Amino acid sequence: MKALRPVLLPVLAVTAVIAVAAGIAAGWDGVIGAVIGGLVVVLFLGSTPVVLSPLVKASATLSLPVALGFFTTKAVAMLVVLVLLFDVGGVAMHVDSRWFGIAAIAASLAWTLLQIRAFRRERVPTYDLGNSN
Repeated sequence: MKALRPVLLPVLAVTAVIAVAAGIAAGWDGVIGAVIGGLVVVLFLGSTPVVLSPLVKASATLSLPVALGFFTTKAVAMLVVLVLLFDVGGVAMHVDSRWFGIAAIAASLAWTLLQIRAFRRERVPTYDLGNSN
């Protein structure tokens, strides 16, 4: 959860700025698309540390198989979300796909850059010298 703190609010701020720009350029459909795009990124990228951090602490040997399974689950869930959002005649009539994409890309880039910045500032030893006694 510590890794989410310096990232979540700035990403939501980026999403809000893009939603305002979408509202000016495309109206409510643009705002809805931008907000959904930002929230999808926050939910999908934010779920990884929430789910995997306790698992890594509990069992390091199970972390890789569970991480791969979780990644596959998220990929299938993303496909379902995209199919539901852009179903012709359904929700797609109220979501501007251009602003959805712009917000998703901007939020993903912001998330990645802020995560890199947060990890660089952490002081985590990369190896253990062990006891030399």
